[in-house]
Amino acid sequence: MNQNKTKTIKKILIVLLIVFVISINIAGLSIGNLYYQKVSKLTINPETTGLEYYKSSFNYERFTQLESYNVSLKSSFGYQLSGTYIFNPTPTNNTVILVHGIASDRWQAMKFSDMYLDMGFNVLAYDSRKHGSSGGNDITLGYFEKIDLDNIVKWVKWVNPKAIIGVHGESLGAITALLQAELDQRKKNVNFYVVDCPYSDLRELLNIKLTGDLRPRFQPYGEFILFYANIVALRKSNFSLHAVSPITVIGDIKTPIMFIHGSNDTFIPASMSLELYLRNKGPKSIYISPGAEHAMSYLTNKQEYTAKVKQFLTENNMLK
Repeated sequence: MNQNKTKTIKKILIVLLIVFVISINIAGLSIGNLYYQKVSKLTINPETTGLEYYKSSFNYERFTQLESYNVSLKSSFGYQLSGTYIFNPTPTNNTVILVHGIASDRWQAMKFSDMYLDMGFNVLAYDSRKHGSSGGNDITLGYFEKIDLDNIVKWVKWVNPKAIIGVHGESLGAITALLQAELDQRKKNVNFYVVDCPYSDLRELLNIKLTGDLRPRFQPYGEFILFYANIVALRKSNFSLHAVSPITVIGDIKTPIMFIHGSNDTFIPASMSLELYLRNKGPKSIYISPGAEHAMSYLTNKQEYTAKVKQFLTENNMLK
């Protein structure tokens, strides 16, 4: 084989390699984009959100009789955060902030309002970014949501400087709470957290879900899809899936935390709450709600749930 033919073959192989690499990246980005859209760009159904849909989950009649007002705060990113502040019938400065799950709104979190009103707290429930009446272009699965929550906490602290402030989050709201808790360690604005059905690490959860969704012969490609989904998240929403990892910060949080999870949760395994609980070094408690599915622990075992939260607050001197 002469030298010219060898050079020609090398050039062809290089071109084929380049085409192959480009094709793989195009395919990867396309699949990654579809998957990222699936997990973070959920369409919020107006028929399953809002006050009318959720008002049967809490004491709506009492809510209408209590003094309340709408809250609108400017986020660090320029959009407005909308919420509802409810005054306890017995005057107090102590306030619990309720943070709802994905594809929902403040009214979904209002199911917890009765419990805290009965324990003597004011309640503030708000719509997370790109939910309800709040602004924002995308859902970042807790990454930027933690900064929004931090702004809400600062506002409550500014309104009530001597208040006991608690945060109760469910699902995505629980992740938001844990990530904000790490931000709050220097300021100590929050006195306690209750986190219901959190995941310990976003990428691990997505890998579990993705592997379960794929047909057996495609399961080895889960990491491939997540690699490109992460690139899409960085490009479109300016955050990495790797950065949403409560397990990496939980050891630094000294504020009292109560972990709650449904024993029958098939969306986020209860083992993730246990993992977080064991890694945490501060005052803590855990309650596994018998027979409860994802984000259903309170409604499934309301009396026991309430008693466990009250016990946690009493043990940590949050109740008189």
